[in-house]
Amino acid sequence: MGGTVVARRPDPTFSGRVRWPLFASLLVAVTAQADDGPTVLHPVEVTVTAPRLATPLADLPAAVSRVDERQATEGRQGLQLDEALNRVPGLFAQNRYNFAQDVRISIRGFGSRAPFGVRGLRILQDGIPETTPDGQSQVDAIDLLNLRDIEVLRGPSAALYGNASGGVISARTRDGRDPRGFGGGVLLGSYGYRRAEAIAEQDHGTHRYSLTAHDFAIDGYRDQSTAEKRYLRLHTASELEAGTLNFHLRYLDAPRTDDPGGLTREEMRQNRRAAAPLATALDSTQAAEQLTTGLQWEQSLGPGELRLGGFWTQRDYAQQLPFPGDSRVAFDRDFYGLNAQYEQDIGPTRVLTGIDLEEQRDDRTRRCTSGTFAPGLDCDEDEVVGDLALDQLERARSRGVFIQTDTALGSDWNMVLGARHDRIRMSIDDHFSDRVGEPDRSDARTFRETSAMAGLIWHFQPDYRAYVNVATNFETPTFTEFANPEGGGGFNDALDPQRARSIEVGIRRETGRLAWDASVYATRVRDEIAPFEEPNVDGRTFYTNAGRTARNGFELAVDWSATEQWTLSSALSLNDFRYRDFVDQQGERRDGNRLPGLPREQLFVEADWRQGPYFFTIDALYTGGRYVNDANDERVGGQTTLNLRAGRHWQDGNAHVEAFVAANNLLDADNVDNIRINDGNRRYYEPAPGLTLMAGMRMTFGR
Repeated sequence: MGGTVVARRPDPTFSGRVRWPLFASLLVAVTAQADDGPTVLHPVEVTVTAPRLATPLADLPAAVSRVDERQATEGRQGLQLDEALNRVPGLFAQNRYNFAQDVRISIRGFGSRAPFGVRGLRILQDGIPETTPDGQSQVDAIDLLNLRDIEVLRGPSAALYGNASGGVISARTRDGRDPRGFGGGVLLGSYGYRRAEAIAEQDHGTHRYSLTAHDFAIDGYRDQSTAEKRYLRLHTASELEAGTLNFHLRYLDAPRTDDPGGLTREEMRQNRRAAAPLATALDSTQAAEQLTTGLQWEQSLGPGELRLGGFWTQRDYAQQLPFPGDSRVAFDRDFYGLNAQYEQDIGPTRVLTGIDLEEQRDDRTRRCTSGTFAPGLDCDEDEVVGDLALDQLERARSRGVFIQTDTALGSDWNMVLGARHDRIRMSIDDHFSDRVGEPDRSDARTFRETSAMAGLIWHFQPDYRAYVNVATNFETPTFTEFANPEGGGGFNDALDPQRARSIEVGIRRETGRLAWDASVYATRVRDEIAPFEEPNVDGRTFYTNAGRTARNGFELAVDWSATEQWTLSSALSLNDFRYRDFVDQQGERRDGNRLPGLPREQLFVEADWRQGPYFFTIDALYTGGRYVNDANDERVGGQTTLNLRAGRHWQDGNAHVEAFVAANNLLDADNVDNIRINDGNRRYYEPAPGLTLMAGMRMTFGR
């Protein structure tokens, strides 16, 4: 739930199409009865690290949600991050079943424009960024079923991460503490889902490690939706005399992940399992291979603590996009960086200073595919299939310095201040134009941005906290978004970074049988980056600045330990995201229209029952209607997805066995998995599967 923690952590769920008045009445009744009865839960102090300065949740003036290991992994398929994150208020995720495009995640509207992957958010795994300096994130290399926890920082306080910080998702994997020993498991399910995994974990006192590997494959619900992935992860931690050393190694091999493309409303009615015509004709698919290594060092130094880190990620990527023309894309990426932080106490104030140095080098090409080519594409009918249409080296260098303070103002107040300055240089070295006798499109742009945040929290009663914070942040276009609508390489010089100002007010109760967290926020964005498609360029997305937008919202998370066996949890998000000043590429004014792809309301409810070795969890996610384009002339209605997980644990000496079954979309509803915003051919919709089943077993020895 939204940062609220009690000794016995709940997992949420409810079912059906929930009405807001009914939910409100239930919440009032629960609140009135929550302190009755003999059950006593002792508070557990939780420290969160996503805000950079590790802070007890009780002293943090910001909206933070924490998903623990059981909530994130127990009885899960491990398809995408949304399985664990649907319980976070203010977060909206879609696209679980198209592995070529990856899960699309937005927090308070940031990230909603992404055609694939994640934009506008900072993603970390074990402190190593999955977000490159230009703001792109791929999350296919996160070990979803071996997580220790996930922290989600929603909104303004993410400003201290610099570019693309509309929110922070920090995932931490198992590192050998509470080791499981040696073992493995097998999971099988609908539509050809299969996963085999192996684990080895040991704690030798001063040294511990966690080694995991899995082989995943799925045939897919739709045509052209096969996926294969193999993954290896090693996390070691060594307690040395001078300090602590952490080592990380991650390897991903995804030789085939198909893209079935989007369907029109009529095509979806005729056959939900069909792929887009061009997706099958062109065999749209992608292949990716990624290797990440990282080191982190912590030691006491003088009156404070020094933390150093370094990482290197190498990713090879190739994709056939589901449209003709210059749609065979490939890049070789090197992404590396160093960071240093120093923390010390100065009287009642903790001070954190730091520097982040990161560099990204993408050697990118586009090649011609086949088919009928329209004017405006970088290929035409005279081109030979496989000919180069683009060849350029893209570099992004980020240099960020920051300071954050946490000051105790007496016994009841805490104040957090922070500021960060970034210099981001993005350059393109054109290797293609000379070959075809065109002007050199090499170019560079430099952005200098300062972000700041301030927050105040008041402990006005022993179990209650109220807080307020304000912040500014910015987001540059990614290299993909800088693509020139006129064709060829180089930058779209008309595209600028977007900048935001936010204010947030919240109140939470952290202990007792009933714990809850409520917040309201208002964000104003200038030069919002919005997608569009050129009418004569089939399937290719470009970007423009959309003037100004307004985002207002309310978020509520509730955990109720009803009995020793039952816990109930819920997460409610209500928002109003609108264009304030926007004229689209066709010259139409869209002032007052809602931002496409985002629901106005979302409700997650879960009921979790545990008795001895048995567990039973049922959850429901209701998502309100969403517009599919800036014109707001077509929308997908609200939908409810009901899921169930159940299982049993056995312990016999050093042997531990877990067996479980799961059913997703129990109501077999015809839901939409993903919306392709502003698709030029009105192929907006990617259907979700109906009822899907899964069963699995894991065994470990020697824990």
